[in-house]
Amino acid sequence: MAARERIKEVALKLFRTYGVKGVTMFDIARDCGMSKKTVYEHFSDKQSLIDEGMQQLLDTHSTFFRETHANAENAIDELVRNMKYITNMARSFNPVMLFELQKYHPDTWRNIEDFQRDCILSGITENLKRGMSEGLYRQSLDLNVIARMRQLQLDAAFDQLQYPPETFDMPAVMEQITAHFILGIATIKGHKLVNQYLQIKEEE
Repeated sequence: MAARERIKEVALKLFRTYGVKGVTMFDIARDCGMSKKTVYEHFSDKQSLIDEGMQQLLDTHSTFFRETHANAENAIDELVRNMKYITNMARSFNPVMLFELQKYHPDTWRNIEDFQRDCILSGITENLKRGMSEGLYRQSLDLNVIARMRQLQLDAAFDQLQYPPETFDMPAVMEQITAHFILGIATIKGHKLVNQYLQIKEEE
């Protein structure tokens, strides 16, 4: 692996684990097994490393969501795959990183907000349209309202004030809110698929 890519990989791992504020260029250099001088030869400062690292992370997410949309068997399959991807990502993710980016790195945060609007929100909307055309989601859905509601659900799952990590298990939270969301928008035909994909047991 090239030195520049190695630096980005290590920096992203540290940022996701500890947040961005407490991670120094020395920390990154140490974990890369190289000198701080070498790190600065590839990145002029910490901000440039944050910007490039975050953009790479967002690009990775965008690629996954596009491929899932193209390859999923149906809208519910797509939504469940996305849920599992987000859950796996969250296992090694400290929500404090988002808080610190919003507070201390406003330019980087604007890129994240653009991603939330152009990729996440639009992706949710397209999934809703797909599910309605497949007869899996109710035809009466207001796309603007429901898409934003789903985005707020995803944001809340990462909010430590709403779901403190010492009390709540992130995968369990994500599965619960996703099951609730799909069951609320699904037709009878869609409910059968939800039960299969999420292995929900029918209530007696």
